Amino acid sequence: MTDLSGRHVRAAAADDVTPHSYFVFADGRLLRVATGSTRAASIAEVPNIRETGHGTGDGRLEGRHLEVRLYVHGPWVCVTERFGTNAALINTVDRTVRELSRADYHSDVSSYSVGFLERDGRTLLIAQTGWNRLDVFDAATGANLTEREVLVSDTEQKNYVDYFHSLLHVSPDSRHFLSNGWVWSPVDVVRVFSTEAFLTGFEPTGVSVSTAFGYNWDRPCTFVDDRTFVLALDEEDDDTDGDYRQLAFFQITDPTSADRADRWLEPRELVDCDVFARNEHGEVKGELHYDSASGRLVALTDGNGAHVLSLRGEVVAHLPDIDLASPPSHGDFGSTFSSSGGWSYAPRHRVFHRWADGSGIEERPLPEQGHR
Repeated sequence: MTDLSGRHVRAAAADDVTPHSYFVFADGRLLRVATGSTRAASIAEVPNIRETGHGTGDGRLEGRHLEVRLYVHGPWVCVTERFGTNAALINTVDRTVRELSRADYHSDVSSYSVGFLERDGRTLLIAQTGWNRLDVFDAATGANLTEREVLVSDTEQKNYVDYFHSLLHVSPDSRHFLSNGWVWSPVDVVRVFSTEAFLTGFEPTGVSVSTAFGYNWDRPCTFVDDRTFVLALDEEDDDTDGDYRQLAFFQITDPTSADRADRWLEPRELVDCDVFARNEHGEVKGELHYDSASGRLVALTDGNGAHVLSLRGEVVAHLPDIDLASPPSHGDFGSTFSSSGGWSYAPRHRVFHRWADGSGIEERPLPEQGHR
């Protein structure tokens, strides 16, 4: 056992099977720790995950601490340098480590794309391998299920799109996933993919979401059922009538391998809500989660605590002291959100959690009813 008191715990995420059990990353290792303890059991060394940025992107992260993120799915944990080029997939049962990487092109502003799928009794990992390329791997064997030729020239394109992948969101049934990314000039664009279509047609099968965006990828987003997802919208500069609806619900009604390249997915419904403050550019920052037990949304905001919302946008509960654990987007390096006192949310166990120096993981349950 290792005592993590006084150590720099760089990331924490809940075990999605066992309550009150957490994976943490510190000193180049993945460890497991119980709530309220600093004593941790080491699982694996992960040597390719760096402490600081060096030689990537346009240099803005040179010598600065890299944010680390953990993605948990049953016995699997994927560790990523969020704005770096390295990742690793760990089997927490046999403690094997498979190193991953993505090609560097503006990696310092694009989150490392990672997601887990369940298909035909197998666990699959979606992982970014290039700025505009995702691959799907069999988690157990490491086999790449999406090997293909990518070609772009003045006269021909094959399996190629001009699109920067970023944070991924996977539907509960694994049949669809979203990339919360961007395109030049830059402007953020969410793209929707059918898993089955992607396995054979790759990036060109994606459909873009139709709504007014700006310089704000990795915006708050979550699935609320297998075919419905919700995005938090920015305030448009030309919104002169004051009719600002912050939540947009989208329904995936058809397979997303569209037969028309110009197809866009339109919002099904716009909902009045104002829990996400807009910054000086009118942009919203933070995270959205869905609590299936209550049918409510959980919003972690930029400077306004956490909110529990009905799907109609009504605030059911407000926890003003629940602050984000990590920068809410690519534009907030070095912000207060990267402090060790910040909180994250574990949907499967319905708890907010954070690493508290000296005492370990602290938990706060999701309020069941009104608490303001």
